[in-house]
Amino acid sequence: MSAKPKANPVDVHVMNFSRFFSASKLPLAVDTYQRGFVWNDEKIRQLADDLADYQKVPDPKPPYYMGTVLVHHHAEKEKRFIIDGQQRLTALCVLHQQLKNGLPDNCALTYSPKSARRIRSAAGIFRDHRRYPDEKIFEQIAFTVICVDRVDLAFTFFDTQNNRGVPLHATDLLKAYHLRAVDGATTERKESLQTLCARRWEGIQQGAPVMSHDQEFAPSLFTKFLWRARYWTGGRVVYGGHDALMEEFQKQTWKLEGDHATIPLYRSRHNRLGTALTLTRDGHSEIHTNRISLSPNAEDLPFAIRQPIQKGIGFFLYSDKYSALLRRLVAEPTESQEVLLFREVYEKLLMANSLFLREIFLLASLLYTDQFDDEKLWEFSLWLEHALGAIRLSKEQVRYEAAQNFFKQDALNLLDVIASGFRPEQVIAHLRTYHSHRKLYDEEKIRTGKGVQGIYKQAVLAYYGQEELKSLRGKEGWIDNMLERGDS
Repeated sequence: MSAKPKANPVDVHVMNFSRFFSASKLPLAVDTYQRGFVWNDEKIRQLADDLADYQKVPDPKPPYYMGTVLVHHHAEKEKRFIIDGQQRLTALCVLHQQLKNGLPDNCALTYSPKSARRIRSAAGIFRDHRRYPDEKIFEQIAFTVICVDRVDLAFTFFDTQNNRGVPLHATDLLKAYHLRAVDGATTERKESLQTLCARRWEGIQQGAPVMSHDQEFAPSLFTKFLWRARYWTGGRVVYGGHDALMEEFQKQTWKLEGDHATIPLYRSRHNRLGTALTLTRDGHSEIHTNRISLSPNAEDLPFAIRQPIQKGIGFFLYSDKYSALLRRLVAEPTESQEVLLFREVYEKLLMANSLFLREIFLLASLLYTDQFDDEKLWEFSLWLEHALGAIRLSKEQVRYEAAQNFFKQDALNLLDVIASGFRPEQVIAHLRTYHSHRKLYDEEKIRTGKGVQGIYKQAVLAYYGQEELKSLRGKEGWIDNMLERGDS
């Protein structure tokens, strides 16, 4: 029998931890739009220390306040879903397990395998930490609990709370916003589509970052690649922060009309015939009008990187495609010789160059493969590396602005050249014409292996098999010769 919805759509109470779990017979759960448990070991140690310090304070003392918890009371599913506060509650449930040999009443939190590993790590820290509280702490911790009984109110509260001080990354907010926008003809259809989209997003979040200094893949994908690819046009090459991501991938997305599982398509290399795409229940895609069935491989989706994005399913499919495409370039197993040769350029030359130049190398390469697939990818990567190498040779310290200026000060923004090109030869000709840098390479006097510039020079000489030389004079000829031989 389903629990009756409350007469008041919003309830607000201050409760301690134990009362929060026992106040309702509905089990507490995590819904599909929530990210996994992400607290690292340091945050767990800090929590243990803070709670232990609190208990040392003599009584009487005020409760240990841990902020607001937002919960969606879902009558049909007979559960209470955490909207905001999941990280705190999960950590405290792990502590409860350690101190009381069991989870709180009505606790039905479930997680992905990646989250489970972090939960096990947290349990180990609580178990072995030299300072931790006793079990009275669960009567002393207090929350302001906001409980809503409509999903639209839940998302409204979630967006409002987290969009101000930005405790969550923009990508977490985007996930919640676009899952809310997923709809269907029936409740069953809607929930099925939301689950499919949430699984696609989970796959994006769980991926290892392609840039070694990043902690999470999804923020890196949107901040360093997709936003730049869409927004860096002409001379408009500017910094993009949280507000810029929310503007581009939330406010500027397009509302769907009709069937929410069917997304309009736009002309691109991937799509010459289709006018719309429908996501089926088994995860496959169908193109209208000729009903061409696509594989479930995300990289095959017929999108273009600068196309308009539809709210809901369109956002998730778009994100999934470019997540898969970026990973294919640098990480996923492949039999493509062009991709393997591209990776050699990246690993042997770009890894010896500036971090900022590595980022824009991958940015331009992502646009290139979106437009031309693997065709002449290796040749493109050699000439792009040649252009970026000139920045390293001319600057001992390559800052963020230098990478931006590569596009901003170009005769034509390279990203625009790629996006509007019809043949790979057009892009390669642009690089050869406007980024020859023959004089710079011919006249460089950098000591091989000495400092950041010398390390880069040494990597170039080794890659082209010119270790006996003391200069990079004639590097353009080395590129042509290597391409003629057809191997590295």
